[in-house]
Amino acid sequence: MQGDRLEWESLLASIQAELPSPVEQESVADGSVVFVGGQPGEVVVRLTKSLATVSEHVVEWEGPHEAVVRPVSFGTVHWRRMAEGHALAVLSTLIRAARESRLSKYRTCRFCERSVPPEHLHEEDVCQSCAQRHLGVVY
Repeated sequence: MQGDRLEWESLLASIQAELPSPVEQESVADGSVVFVGGQPGEVVVRLTKSLATVSEHVVEWEGPHEAVVRPVSFGTVHWRRMAEGHALAVLSTLIRAARESRLSKYRTCRFCERSVPPEHLHEEDVCQSCAQRHLGVVY
């Protein structure tokens, strides 16, 4: 099934090119491939032999030192059932939407003026590092 392999490889390359850099790629035991684009993570794409699920990268704290990624799905594409051009266009749109949603949650720290993802904010406008440095917070 050489044709399937080329199609699969082409889809892997297209998704990797569409995601924000850097891109991490992990093969999972169930045969799927998971991509995380951006640093810190912005978009997660889980690709199986017939489906591609695009999610926003969301981090939740389960304890004071345990951050857990809980992707929020934006959509699933049955890429095997679609023409390649249509599947890639839909995936591109979903990736852009998930990324825009993620980045819209970043805030600028009033002390260091860096754009910070929500999981690293102490308050709406203070990052955790500056909370320690300027507000005396101990984590």
